[in-house]
Amino acid sequence: MVTYELTVILRNKETESLIEKTKEILAKHGTTILSDNSLGVKRLAYQIDGENDGYYLFMNVEIPGESVKKIISDFRLNSDILRYMFIKTKKAASA
Repeated sequence: MVTYELTVILRNKETESLIEKTKEILAKHGTTILSDNSLGVKRLAYQIDGENDGYYLFMNVEIPGESVKKIISDFRLNSDILRYMFIKTKKAASA
């Protein structure tokens, strides 16, 4: 399992159901959500698919290495996910 910071920008409509759909996609591929922070609705720097505002969801997750590509392909198929970004994080060094 690899630890990632995942940021997802969702359309600003029916956000609760979109958050659940996003978490279902992650769960389908064996993802463990370590923490979940919703940053709420933010104005986008530029218009994406006709949207000026987006709902920002920030999560720390553990994902099996082979599942990241599958998650990305599922995110691409969902038109309500405007953008996403996976950032690999290093585990804290133990003493």
